Amino acid sequence: MKKYRITAVMVASLMLFTMGSCMEKKAAPNSSESSTEAASDVIMTENVRSGAKYENGTYSGEGFSLYADPNIWKWNGDNSEAACDLQLIVDKEINTCGISVYVSDDDHGGKSAQDIVMNADNKDIVFTGAAATSAMTFYYYEWAIDDNTHGRTYFADFNGKYLCAYAESTNFGYVESKISELLGSIKTS
Repeated sequence: MKKYRITAVMVASLMLFTMGSCMEKKAAPNSSESSTEAASDVIMTENVRSGAKYENGTYSGEGFSLYADPNIWKWNGDNSEAACDLQLIVDKEINTCGISVYVSDDDHGGKSAQDIVMNADNKDIVFTGAAATSAMTFYYYEWAIDDNTHGRTYFADFNGKYLCAYAESTNFGYVESKISELLGSIKTS
């Protein structure tokens, strides 16, 4: 019986180590300052102006369109003070989220979207990951903008360019499904 307990503990430890190494967590930033400075290949921006248009729930830009349900997302693209084009409609300010989608023609030295994110070298990045949607796979990195808000830049390979999304949220864990649903509705032309 003892033999099985030891084996179970060893298997559980190995599984925990394996799962932990897949998470790609990065060290937390040393400063509490918001950073828009970019190391090579790292894009951290604030107040993205995508040039996208919005009408009756259809959000469209260069070569793409998506459906942003007006009951869920509010258009902020005409407000120059807004950090993002779309703002999640929430009851409480504790779970806010804004997002802008745009096409970037920076070729990043021919790297794939996955390479850009997974090989990003910036001390401010606290987390990297991927969001697979029915439309495409987005790779992202996350950093702290301030004590309450984090930013994410998403990249997906798109006709020799990148389809990108910039998002800000006070709680990405809460809004993750809304972002995936929004990005999953993308149609390309």
